Amino acid sequence: MTGVVEKLNPRKPSALSIKRDGQRGDQRGWTVEIKELTLSEVKEDAIRFALATDVAYQINAGKEASIYIAYHREHPIILKAFRFWQTSQAKKSKGFFAPGRMQALAAKEYDLLLACFKAGMHVPTPIGRVGNYLTQRFIGDRLEPAPQLRTVNLDDPESVLDQVLDDYLVMYRDVHYVHGDLSAFNILWWRNTPWIIDMPQACPVDPWSDMKQVENLLRRDISNVLNYFERYGISRDPDYIVRVFLSEYVPDNLRNYSEEVASIAEEGEIDE
Repeated sequence: MTGVVEKLNPRKPSALSIKRDGQRGDQRGWTVEIKELTLSEVKEDAIRFALATDVAYQINAGKEASIYIAYHREHPIILKAFRFWQTSQAKKSKGFFAPGRMQALAAKEYDLLLACFKAGMHVPTPIGRVGNYLTQRFIGDRLEPAPQLRTVNLDDPESVLDQVLDDYLVMYRDVHYVHGDLSAFNILWWRNTPWIIDMPQACPVDPWSDMKQVENLLRRDISNVLNYFERYGISRDPDYIVRVFLSEYVPDNLRNYSEEVASIAEEGEIDE
């Protein structure tokens, strides 16, 4: 199964951007009435850009994207449509277009899924991307999506927790990202294996990162996972696990960030 990947160039409008601009006309984003993507529109786009041969139905709508069951010939796949707008808090019928941001999120998740897959993680294999659309492997049986981890009863929860942490360590140590929203909601259970999904909010760990923020996100993700496994009577120390992760990888130029933070805090106390 092969897909189409559109290279992201923020200065070059994509076919989808041109289409949305045509629909918007001369109106400004904050005065345009916002409507949800329709199934027929998503299907038309997916077929036109060779991402799928059919789109069956929507299965979920998250904060930034809607998820559809689609087909590539006879094979079911997942089509993720990142929205071109964000709803304002004041008026739910109004909003503003954000095509660049949505396309960037789709491109980011495609690249990250591919890197995680190549590193050996259990993640949905990315198939293609055009504009704000991303296709990936369908995790499930026939047309029945795999359940979220939070909804299943595990026979051997200790080994499942180990699998989740092992995969997450690969993501952190080898791919150099923290998930940023990892929990039993974003882990699927299929064929006795946990599959990590939903990564548009992931945070890079590189020489320009704020390592304090990275550490906080890492601790939050690990705590969320451990909180779920407490129902099975499993108790582990999140701080210890975070230290294990950080011992495996920190960018060389940021290795003394803890000492620097402590030093800044100490200087602040002295000034007071």
